[in-house]
Amino acid sequence: MKKQIACVALILFLALAAAPAGAHMLWLNPMDANPAVGDTVEIGIGWGHEFPASRSHEEVKPDRVEAIQALDPDGTVVQLEKAAVDRYRLKIEKAGAYIVTARIKPGFFTMTPEGRKWGHKKEIANATKCTSFQIEAKTVLVAGDKADGFDAAAGQALELIPAAESRRLKAGGTFAAQVRYQGNPLADAAVKAVYAGYQEPKSEGPAGAEKQHGIKRYPVETRTDAQGRVEFKPDRAGHWLIILSHRPAYPDPETCDESMYTVTYAMEVI
Repeated sequence: MKKQIACVALILFLALAAAPAGAHMLWLNPMDANPAVGDTVEIGIGWGHEFPASRSHEEVKPDRVEAIQALDPDGTVVQLEKAAVDRYRLKIEKAGAYIVTARIKPGFFTMTPEGRKWGHKKEIANATKCTSFQIEAKTVLVAGDKADGFDAAAGQALELIPAAESRRLKAGGTFAAQVRYQGNPLADAAVKAVYAGYQEPKSEGPAGAEKQHGIKRYPVETRTDAQGRVEFKPDRAGHWLIILSHRPAYPDPETCDESMYTVTYAMEVI
């Protein structure tokens, strides 16, 4: 009996440990990051665990996206036109930066001895650990030669704000940004980045060991400093995705144990 209990506990521990690496990501795929004033830019919705060369991994369900909008160079909220389940259109009316953000419907999942179930601890029997999830995405388009508003905040709970000098980043150049949580700099935050089409190196250990334990490696893995700042050098041109994750305690421990924020920032390196 003791061996059976130990086995169940180990399986549960591994499932919980794998959760961050196995979480879905949302991202934005603008067809043109530097449009001209008067253009209409099509912006795709990416969803899944991987960031393949096509920048499309899994199909987006019709009711998945809760909101998508842009802040124009003057800070005015602009709603995007829905063209399809996974595509939206943004009319570029002004010169400067358009900060586009999107999010899926938030929710809860709870681990139990029988596995993961959707809902919080007050809804699920035999709960062992509850997670509230919020999954969002961000990208910035710049119209014309002006970059007004490029480094403005969009108001996401967990947000990456690029430095103004990172506007037109070349391969090998330094990307600089600040990570904020609830409007304040977030120190020692994990920051990962991956380019479209990246293939994870095969493990040198036992076959399948990394996948079994939910460990995923990215070409860039770093952390913010005490002021929430982060820098890294993308080593190639193309589409890049920066991934943030933060897990603070949930405000009401009787309802849930932790909050999970997963946010991406999509950019193009020239």
